[in-house]
Amino acid sequence: MTLRDLQPEAVGLLDAVQRRAEDVVDPDLLAIARARVTHLVADGPTPPEPVDERGRAAVAVIDQMLLDVSSTDDATVRAADALLPPGALADLVMASYAWEARTRLSVMADRLLGGLG
Repeated sequence: MTLRDLQPEAVGLLDAVQRRAEDVVDPDLLAIARARVTHLVADGPTPPEPVDERGRAAVAVIDQMLLDVSSTDDATVRAADALLPPGALADLVMASYAWEARTRLSVMADRLLGGLG
């Protein structure tokens, strides 16, 4: 039995959050965020380093959020925000948190249940 079988509404809402992230976040940045989260949270493959300043700035924020959000400094956030359209950093941060939640839930479901489903 999968988590989706046990909690279809909750997993469906998580699916909806993921679809919304795909609608509002730049696809390249979303891919970077997902790769970083999967690597750091679920021991996934080491993602390639971003090739541009925008990607590197996004990675700096995402990595710091995953390691210790309370120590994310203003300079790191401002640097990333300056390279993105208005509101895009907030969207990326929310999408990263949503992917982190899904990844953690997936790890748990794989270990304790029949997977996420």
